[in-house]
Amino acid sequence: MFGIIQANLSDLTEEEKERYRAFYCGLCHALGERYGFWSRLGLSYDLTFLAIFLSSLYEPEETSKTARCAVHPCKKHDYLSGKYIEYAADMTIALTYFKCLDDWNDDRNISRKCYAALLKKAYEEVRTARKDQCLIIEKELNEISEIEKSCLASPDAAANSFGRLMAAIFVAEPDHWTPYLQKLGYHIGKYIYLADAAIDLRYDRKKGSYNPFSTFSLSQEEIRSMLKNILGEAAEAFESLPLVQDANILRNILYSGVWIKYNRQMQAERKK
Repeated sequence: MFGIIQANLSDLTEEEKERYRAFYCGLCHALGERYGFWSRLGLSYDLTFLAIFLSSLYEPEETSKTARCAVHPCKKHDYLSGKYIEYAADMTIALTYFKCLDDWNDDRNISRKCYAALLKKAYEEVRTARKDQCLIIEKELNEISEIEKSCLASPDAAANSFGRLMAAIFVAEPDHWTPYLQKLGYHIGKYIYLADAAIDLRYDRKKGSYNPFSTFSLSQEEIRSMLKNILGEAAEAFESLPLVQDANILRNILYSGVWIKYNRQMQAERKK
């Protein structure tokens, strides 16, 4: 369910690409520094967007650093560190931990069970520091699990729960921007869940797994229209906020990048 909220690099300037990569690498470094090397396997573009977005809104102090790492051992690369990059690292741990548990419960994937075990201590640390967010994450993921087990014939039920989960994650600290952050996070969460379901629909039907679209004969055009409406609500909340720093990168992601993975899969479906 990760990797959907990404940038469309072909439409960014070289400077913007470097800035985007600096956030991505910064999130990777924050994971490693806070929770150890193996936590870096949870790195995702989705939480990179969160780090850029919150940093744009609040403009905290940030530090630019240069380093080598296991992924780039021969060449130094620039990366950023800051308050909301660390927050995104904490949320990465929480989501990755439960994603691993979900994969184990669904597929009995032993590697995912082992990775969840590796992340358990890290998640306990995150839960202590970010209790409000983690309580909502746990509640909504339990709700999604019950919906999926009951095979509820509703395309919105589980998506609404994942929307509420993301709404909580987008609020690092409650303030006067909270309603806008909740609306943005909620609709991004709904989009992630439903776009991921549309991408996996053929596989889930073949496997007999729950998919919110399985019991509905919706065309690709109807699903795309549904997703566009959801992103329209997200865009309305986004444009209500006073974002200047990295605004073009954020718009690139929200208006273009979010469609990359979905469009690629739909094009592959049409060729079958």
